[in-house]
Amino acid sequence: MTIEPEMTDQQVREQVERADVFIAQFREAILAAIADPVSDLEQHGQCLRRISDTVDQVPYVLMANLSNADLAMGGHIMGLIEVSLMACGGGDTLDFENASAFLAVFEKMIDDVRRRRLQ
Repeated sequence: MTIEPEMTDQQVREQVERADVFIAQFREAILAAIADPVSDLEQHGQCLRRISDTVDQVPYVLMANLSNADLAMGGHIMGLIEVSLMACGGGDTLDFENASAFLAVFEKMIDDVRRRRLQ
């Protein structure tokens, strides 16, 4: 498989659409976790609110990469994100300063998907 150095206009449109849908799904997952918390720990709610309040600060390229990885893995990335949101604030390693810090956990998955596509 070869990787083209440039995207066509259609590929760019599809990428933007896919990333925008992913961002909307991420926002919905956060709202669902806030509305139906699995923990009554104050830290859980605080962490979810910090993530919710900073979604717009996440680099768009990270969202685009996550949306591509999610597509390549059949929606499993979003599923993992939803489960991870349930654990937010549940301890030192699960307390996130913002949405970028939360989503950075998934960057290794992006790298794994990229490696698989290149092989």
